[in-house]
Amino acid sequence: MSALEEIRKRPGLIISILGLALVLFIFTAISNPEKLFSDPTTIAKVNGKKISHTDFQQRTEELRRQYESRGYKNVDNAMIQEQAMQSLVEETLMNEEMDCLGITVTGEELGQAMLGENLPMAVQQLYWQRQQQGMYSGRDLHELAFNSQQYQLDAETAAQFKAEWMDLEKQVAEILKQQKFQTLVLGALTVNDLDAKAQFEDNNNSTDVRYVKVDVSSVPDADIEVSDADLKAQYEKDKGLYRLKDDTYVINYIVAEVTPSDQDRLEATQAVEDALMNLRTMPGTEALVGNNKFVVNHYNTAAKYLPANISAKLESLATDSVQQISFFDNKYTIVKFNGTGMATDSISFDMIALAETVDADSIINALNNGTQLADLAEGTVAQSQLAQRASLLSNTQLQMLFGQAEEGVYFNAPDMTGQPNFILRLAKKDPQVVSYDLAEITYQLEPSTTTINDTQSRLRAYVANNNTAAAFKDNATASNYTSLPATVTKNSLSVAGYPDTRVLAKWAVNAKKGQVSDVYSDDDKSIFFAGALVNKYDKGYTPLSDPQVEAQTRTKVVREKKAEKLLADYQGKGNSIDSYAQAMNAKVDTTTVTFGQNYARGFMPGDGKLIALASAAKVGQLEGPVATDYSVVVIEGINQNAPAREFDSVNDASYFQQTQGAQVLLRNWSEIIRSNAKVDNKVQKFFQD
Repeated sequence: MSALEEIRKRPGLIISILGLALVLFIFTAISNPEKLFSDPTTIAKVNGKKISHTDFQQRTEELRRQYESRGYKNVDNAMIQEQAMQSLVEETLMNEEMDCLGITVTGEELGQAMLGENLPMAVQQLYWQRQQQGMYSGRDLHELAFNSQQYQLDAETAAQFKAEWMDLEKQVAEILKQQKFQTLVLGALTVNDLDAKAQFEDNNNSTDVRYVKVDVSSVPDADIEVSDADLKAQYEKDKGLYRLKDDTYVINYIVAEVTPSDQDRLEATQAVEDALMNLRTMPGTEALVGNNKFVVNHYNTAAKYLPANISAKLESLATDSVQQISFFDNKYTIVKFNGTGMATDSISFDMIALAETVDADSIINALNNGTQLADLAEGTVAQSQLAQRASLLSNTQLQMLFGQAEEGVYFNAPDMTGQPNFILRLAKKDPQVVSYDLAEITYQLEPSTTTINDTQSRLRAYVANNNTAAAFKDNATASNYTSLPATVTKNSLSVAGYPDTRVLAKWAVNAKKGQVSDVYSDDDKSIFFAGALVNKYDKGYTPLSDPQVEAQTRTKVVREKKAEKLLADYQGKGNSIDSYAQAMNAKVDTTTVTFGQNYARGFMPGDGKLIALASAAKVGQLEGPVATDYSVVVIEGINQNAPAREFDSVNDASYFQQTQGAQVLLRNWSEIIRSNAKVDNKVQKFFQD
């Protein structure tokens, strides 16, 4: 009773207990309690600004269409989605930057850019890309969107065109804002003659030098001792090179590609040999009817339209009508030659689009009875393309339209064109050419189900027997696997850019150090892969304990200590190049050095200390011994060479702008604005395994 009495005196406690009980009930009643307080529509935040899942999906589809329009097929989803996310992040940051700068686009500027007489080059490029993708130009789309009644469009179609127009407006507005931003940067960061001339002299004044050097690699590793303090000191100098923007997960992964087995190849060879024999004894391609492993493609066309590997065999096919002409990329190609004939190749024809209100049949009758096209009433013809040239043999659609057409006769074919008011005329057929009737038969050698299952089972057995990160890596070679290192973050949509490895990247960020993953595959089961989580590094810097960082740091320390040893050995051992050469047991050589260059003959590329020392060498003056990045060297200036040309303030200023000025800033702007941006990327959470 005393406990109950105490509770009655404290109503706040009762409310807290009831509230906690309610929360626990809710969390046990739903399957995914963590989603209760999540934002299901935001896929990322950039400096607090949201990127919606809808925008991400739209951008992904835009990029996919662009790849497809360029002929790329089966592009990895992860790659496209990664590009979509990066473009949206950059776009958000750029808009934030331009808002701070007050960069806007007025309605008048937008209208002129989209529909004016002199369209900006970037907008012309955008329109050209749209037309390449089968989409409308800006002017056409504007007419369809805002004059839908004239084109007798239904409300739904008109709304679609308006939506597309608004999307186009958005793209052009972004182009204009980008142009204004670039103009602002280029105008703010101008080049003065002092900067341009300094760069000109760095790249055009050269010095001839004599030198003698000993590479630090000549000192045995056994002679060098490296302490932990040495490594730590060097790491602190280089720490900025190892910055991590996100928590990073270090993994080793194995990819097992499924390739045809010897048995698969034997069976494929036998299948092709059987096909060759049957094709020779049976008419046409009847021997392959019902056999879906062979793909048949029929040709009845001129030699110039045949694939190159077939046209090269035409002469031999005349005597041996069935041949295997190639085996490339695991694909067998067989050709069966059925004979030759004569066929019309090139034609000249007219295409005329009539106004929708015109009766097409009456116009066709009038034209076929002698009325000239120019004599038709104004407004009858909406558009015409006369005397068009094309090949019938290379165009199936034109064969259907003009194959049986009579020269000089107007007709329409609404069942083929889908346009009742679209009329045609075959103006002229060119002389016939030899047409080759043949069948191209291909057989793709694919791994069998047994081979696929064997590949999967073998990797599963390896994972089961090597279920720690250390064993997973160490025993790979002995099992004929290659274990590769990689890093992933919560933003990663693949492992090391390898297609279809999203599920492994997602596994890594949720695994514990030392764990080994399950075996995964792509949709086609053409690869199987697994990974092991070696380490996790918190956002900040990759630690010195990382094997790669430790190796790089140790290399620098060892190189520096070797140089110090060589300096101690040779310091004061000469008073001329020749005497130093004798003391260093090395030969004297000559080279020419320019300060602006990255490489001097006889030295390691990228040895910045050497370039600085040699380009500043005075004639007759001895410099050294000095340790450069890779050598210990003694240098003597021989001659200072004047530039081969005079300083050009205009052209040299332009070159400075491109290599060190505003153009460099613009090229690296994406990285600059990202450097301190806070990006919360939740893309992995939006995709299931």
